Amino acid sequence: MATKRNSSSPAAAAVTPEAAWSAASELPRQQLTLAAESACAVFRGFEAMRKIQEKAAHQALQHYSRAAEKLKETSEPAQVMQVQADLLRFDLEGATQYWQQLGAAAVDMQRELMECCTHMVHPGALQRVASAGDSFPAMASAFSPFFPFNARAEAS
Repeated sequence: MATKRNSSSPAAAAVTPEAAWSAASELPRQQLTLAAESACAVFRGFEAMRKIQEKAAHQALQHYSRAAEKLKETSEPAQVMQVQADLLRFDLEGATQYWQQLGAAAVDMQRELMECCTHMVHPGALQRVASAGDSFPAMASAFSPFFPFNARAEAS
């Protein structure tokens, strides 16, 4: 059976403006924390991808440098074909490995992003958000002296 929350309880009416401001600032703080943690996860993922790209470029540089040296030393067509076949094999294996590593880095980044979002779903976090929402009437009453009601609005 569902239970209703009584919003007109004496505890809710006794909320001070300071407590209301504190509770109301909880939601934006949690949102900013989530955004900062998510940005960190994305930056870590980009950093990992950049390292994969750097490693692949370094390996290609070394392999192609050795191939260039071999091509300078040989003049036989069979050896040239062997170097060309070796470069083709290296390119195919390297591309497969590169894309697998990039995919794994992207999956890790997505996992970290999901972990950041699960912090907001934690029951304690939801309770703090709900308490922040409960304090809005007290916060609004603290502002009422600054915004006097129009006499026509009170008459209707």
